[in-house]
Amino acid sequence: MNEGDTAATSEKIGDNLRAAREAANATLDDISALLKIRSDHLQALENDDFERLPGSVYAIGFIRTYATHLGLNAGELIERYKAAVAVPHLEDQGPNPQTEYEPVSGGLKIAIGVAAVFVVYILWLIAGGAGDVGKNSRIAEATAPPIETPVAPVPQAVPEKPSTDETASAPAAPERFGEGVAASPPINNVDAPAVDVKEISPLANETADAAIIEIRAVRRTWMRVESNEGRVLFSSIIRKGEGFTLDDGAYTLATRDAGALEFFVNDASVGSVGRRGQILTARKIERAAILAKSR
Repeated sequence: MNEGDTAATSEKIGDNLRAAREAANATLDDISALLKIRSDHLQALENDDFERLPGSVYAIGFIRTYATHLGLNAGELIERYKAAVAVPHLEDQGPNPQTEYEPVSGGLKIAIGVAAVFVVYILWLIAGGAGDVGKNSRIAEATAPPIETPVAPVPQAVPEKPSTDETASAPAAPERFGEGVAASPPINNVDAPAVDVKEISPLANETADAAIIEIRAVRRTWMRVESNEGRVLFSSIIRKGEGFTLDDGAYTLATRDAGALEFFVNDASVGSVGRRGQILTARKIERAAILAKSR
């Protein structure tokens, strides 16, 4: 491709984006607030000034998000961009959920195997062992000789001695159990009100719902967050100290450096999103799983 073809191809990207935005009667600030992409990055796309963007992988992400929002063919515009710009091999790769699988260490496999054997043994004890114990108990009851209950002798009445004035006026000492503890009447547990667990459990749910969970940057990187339905919620450079609050249940996360992001629960860090320099393209994250790390 000669230089004239390269310029014509790159110009079409910005012209298509600008024409679609103007047809929708939207400004760059409106699109920036909606897509969470900086307005200067959107302006660079419309001007085909790709050198102002952080890198090829970010430019591809911005084009995909911007074109999809305007109803354009994002894949076609991305191919035009790749044809106009020399894209490195690593950044040329689009989001692929298959790359998100992480190898399981040998120690973890051994721990899982031991846990599985232990669970099977416990189930065997509950099913088989309990049955054998019950069977042996029934056999012992059938073969055991009857137990004769001894008859207690009837006590003879003892004539009472006349009491003196001191013993008659003295109050009877209370019966005691142990040392210094007076006997109390038996408590009728049948009439005691039962505690309903269902009345207590919602308090724990309210505490979990009230927790503030966010993804916060510990150094500058790029991040994209999509809702469970595929709607882009955030797609831009995120600087140290900036964060994104997770209000719903599940999200999809993409970032250039997973080690630059941490999960925070009620302003307390509960761990890093991933390793330093790790590229994520479609990591599934859930609010409940992050909250469980803080307990």
